[in-house]
Amino acid sequence: MTSYRSLGNDKYSIGSEPPTITWTVVRGDTASFRVYVEDDDRNPLDLTTWTLAMDIIRPSEDNDLIISITPTITEQDNEVGSFTVSLTDADSESLETDDEFDIQISDEDRVWTLAKGKMIIIEDITAAPTS
Repeated sequence: MTSYRSLGNDKYSIGSEPPTITWTVVRGDTASFRVYVEDDDRNPLDLTTWTLAMDIIRPSEDNDLIISITPTITEQDNEVGSFTVSLTDADSESLETDDEFDIQISDEDRVWTLAKGKMIIIEDITAAPTS
């Protein structure tokens, strides 16, 4: 049972909103950014036991899933606590400005939303060369 002890303050704030990212991408381009994760003591978090996930939705009544990405730790992410989120050229073709995303990590006991954000999609001018 929870009880309330009045100390003259009747408003409390617990938790915090994840950082908000605005990701600007040119339609049809590949794009990526690196994410750095720290624990409560500001030490890089060993991500090898965590599952990484990112979903991009189109806000609507149904919040339609557009893309589901599984970020992976690559050789380029040689720092503990970092990984790269990447879009292929085909992924960026399907996105629109104001699509929303979040990035989560999870293990057996926890789910943690690291960041949330919105897409800005700029129309391409130059056609990609064909082989």
